Amino acid sequence: MSQPLRTGARLGKYRLERKLGEGGSAVVWQARDTVEGRRVAIKVVLDSVIDEWGRAAVEGEARVAAQLDHPRIAGIRNADWIDNHFVMVTDLARKSLDEYPGARRSPELTLSILADVSEGLAYAHERGLLHRDIKPANIFLYENRRAKLGDFGTARLAPAATRVLTEVGTFGYMAPEQAYGRARFASDVFSLALTAYELFAGSLPGWPFEWPLEGAQRFLARCPEKVQPVIRRALTLDLRKRWADGVEFHEALTKAIESTRSERARAKKQNGKIPRTSRKTGPPPDPFVLETEWFRRKFGRALQATYACHACDGPISESMSHCPWCGTTRNSFAHVTRFPLVCPTCERGVRPEWKACPTCSRGRFLGNGRAIPKSPQTERTCRRPGCGAPIDRFMRYCPGCKQKVARPWRVDGLEPCERCRWPMATRWRFCAWCGKKNSAAMLVSIGRRRRGRGRT
Repeated sequence: MSQPLRTGARLGKYRLERKLGEGGSAVVWQARDTVEGRRVAIKVVLDSVIDEWGRAAVEGEARVAAQLDHPRIAGIRNADWIDNHFVMVTDLARKSLDEYPGARRSPELTLSILADVSEGLAYAHERGLLHRDIKPANIFLYENRRAKLGDFGTARLAPAATRVLTEVGTFGYMAPEQAYGRARFASDVFSLALTAYELFAGSLPGWPFEWPLEGAQRFLARCPEKVQPVIRRALTLDLRKRWADGVEFHEALTKAIESTRSERARAKKQNGKIPRTSRKTGPPPDPFVLETEWFRRKFGRALQATYACHACDGPISESMSHCPWCGTTRNSFAHVTRFPLVCPTCERGVRPEWKACPTCSRGRFLGNGRAIPKSPQTERTCRRPGCGAPIDRFMRYCPGCKQKVARPWRVDGLEPCERCRWPMATRWRFCAWCGKKNSAAMLVSIGRRRRGRGRT
């Protein structure tokens, strides 16, 4: 039995720096190659998986993934047994797609990422390999903003894909036939199309996948017109009508993207801008989408509102306890936080030097004995005698001594909340810090909904 791993431990020439994620079959670490002097990602297969599959099967998985040598696939640099751990080493990406909000804001960047990933999937399918777990967390972004499809640890060669293996895959992104253990090439296409739809629409649709799907209005507004039928066909439940494999899907997607870009270039060359007659017509934009996009542009950076609420897709920050648009308190940042650790109580990110969670104060930590470092967001220091810890913007409690921050924070252009005195936008339905309802914004929202019903 192998020894548990921790930050700072050595695996051969690799020194583990921080845990990047953990799934049902492996743990992924950021590590430093002490010989070559570069950082890499190390996937360590769990002992339970080795016990269940056997050493030969685990090594076979690595051999299958190692067959893939393509610039749009995050290939394996090394696979070996180190200190009774089976590890697979890959290049370290900047982020995975589920950690990167840029693709959700820029349709052009979304198209570029989809083109890259579909190219890698087509390459794998041409060699008879199924991925079986395509989702944003397995799409990686690198320095040049190019995307690669990774984590082929659940892959299978096509002849073996008829076995019942429903434990493999992620149900939110899984094709219906795959949920019944009948994964095939078209199942990977379905999962990639679901990912594409989520990026454009801002929400992940679920069963029964009948049009119009959840978020269809935003999808139609943001996804280029020529790309829409390619994605919709990939989401068809009938396998006979869906793209058969990644090769067909990539060819159709590439053709649609090139046609869209050529059309825009011609229109721009003719009169310097896209003429009104060539602009896509459709339903009027959602007032809520326009409102939140305006807010994101004006106050997003000041409030660090770089995330989207899981319930309404409105812009929120990690320091907010309530969504200011729908009031929910159930947003979790466990898998998207920029910090290396997570508070078990409020699921906000924390640093290893902190002794208390600065958001909820309930989590108590031992710290690592080092001084709490300042960050670009540090604006104050704790006034409690003997503490003096740096306090970042929008912290509620001192991370060194747990003392509550006395002075409310201020943001230019935002008025203080009547209850907590922290900054509050007039268009918010709720105070993001104390949850107080904003009656004026509620009435405006109701009026908009009524006028919208009147138009239809």
